[in-house]
Order: sequence, then C-alpha cells, then structure tokens
Amino acid sequence: MGTAGWPVLLAACAACAIGTGAALQQQAAHGVSASGSAGIGLIGILLRRPIWLLGVAVMVTGFGLQAAALDLGRLAVVEPILATSLVVALVVAAFRHRSWPGPADWLAMVLAAGGVAVFLVVAAPVGGRAQPPAVWWAPLLVGLGLLGVLALWRSPHWLPARAAMGLGAVAGMTIGASDALVKATVSSASVLHLAVLMTLPPYLLVIVGAAGFLLQQHAYRVGELKSALPASSVLEPLTGTVLGLTLFGERLAAHDPLSAIALMLAAAATIVGVWRLGGAPLLEARVHPDALITDAGGG
Repeated sequence: MGTAGWPVLLAACAACAIGTGAALQQQAAHGVSASGSAGIGLIGILLRRPIWLLGVAVMVTGFGLQAAALDLGRLAVVEPILATSLVVALVVAAFRHRSWPGPADWLAMVLAAGGVAVFLVVAAPVGGRAQPPAVWWAPLLVGLGLLGVLALWRSPHWLPARAAMGLGAVAGMTIGASDALVKATVSSASVLHLAVLMTLPPYLLVIVGAAGFLLQQHAYRVGELKSALPASSVLEPLTGTVLGLTLFGERLAAHDPLSAIALMLAAAATIVGVWRLGGAPLLEARVHPDALITDAGGG
C-alpha cells in the first residue's frame, strides 16, 4: 500500500470503531431510566456494565485512529470517510435489534458510502499545510462561540425538534473545527514532540472539543436523537472538509466541468444519505443522553 492509502485505511478503521463504539454504548445504556439517575450517578451505573466499557474503549480507539489518519492525510480526505460511521452504527444496531434496515435505510447507506467513494476518486485532494497561522483560528472560533451562545439562548423558545436540530447543527460545526485542531495538534507533535504543549492548538482543542460535547448534550436533552443527530452528522465532516480547503490550503485536483458536477452530486448524495441515516428508526435513542460518549474530541 502506498503512503497515500494509509490515511484512507486509518480513517475507514476509525469510522468502524466510532460507529461500533456508539452502538455498544447505546446497547448498554438501553433501559436506564433518565428520572432514576442523572449525571455522575448514571455513569456509576454504566461503569458496572462491561458492554458499555467495551463501547467506550472501542470509540477511544477510533479517536486514536482518527488522529493518526489526520496526521498522515488531508482533512478533505479523512472527514468524508468519518461520516460513514453512521453506516457502521446502523449495521451494528440492526444485529443488536435483530431487525434489518428498511429499503430507505439501505438506500441511505448506499448514498452515504457511494458519495464518499466518488468524492475521493474524483476530488483527489492534494497540497495543504500542516499548520495554519495561529491568528487564522480567531474568526472561526469567535464565530462558532457566538453561534453557540445564540443557540443556547434561543433554544428554550423553540419547539423541541427545532431546538435539537439547531443545537445539533452548531455542535456539528464545532466538532468539525475540533477535528481540524486535532490535525494541527498531531502535525505539530510529530515535529515538536513535547514542545507542542508550548503551542496554541492543543489548548484550543480542549476548549472547542468540550464546547462541542456540551452543545451535543444540550441537543439530546431538548429533543429526540433523530432531530439532533442528522444535523450534527452532516455538518461535522462538511465543516472539517471546508477548513481543510481553506485554513489548511488543501486543493481539489478536479477542475473540469464534468468533474465539478460529479463532485456536487457526490457531496449531495453523501449529505442526503447521512441525514437519512441519522434519523433511522434503528438509531433512535431510548436512553439517557449522558450515557453516550460522543465524538466531540474529534470526529
């Protein structure tokens, strides 16, 4: 396998691990009463469930694979692949419930996976820098901060479904930004080693990752998972890819009109597929939202 293939393989393995880990956590947390446990009490219950611990371990492994993929590859390559973690989660959930996905869900899986495959083949992202100038992060993070505050302020006045979708959207953009910060951090660490702690990205990663996690939890609390998850699942890879093409200076190799049309169709197919998968009945959570360790740390 050439060096260009490693980021794709690592990202695919990360997507499998993240999707499997989320499904295992949901299985372990199923039936835990939200009224009977909250916060630390709930975590205490789940810590006694081996399947939940396994889910967390698998998902953390996925985060490590994601970081390795981002270290070796471009955001415009890794982020679309990570979006397919929902496909894996749906397959695992199908085995868990012993109920196969319906035709619409199968179509969504084909659209999501096929759209990503076409994008990677046609776009063939090239170039890019390992680390954008620190000052370039400022407008992005200020904008996300304002959006987060606005969403939290206005969400109590919205209908639950709209509030969950709005908070999920901001959470997805924030987590996409944290993915970009993961790349900046691991790229610097590979050169600076421990001296990376003297740079800004690791600390921004902690803050932005925590903000994304909190926004996602608020989204889960105010509405159903099927309202919050599609927006988050679409906007995370979309934001990460856009940041790869802007802050990191990555470029798409396709320039002719036919390739541009193919890219737009592939992106549309992926977005529609991921959105539909996020609302699939098999993925509807009947659990306390704090029971799920989400990918706010990256991907």
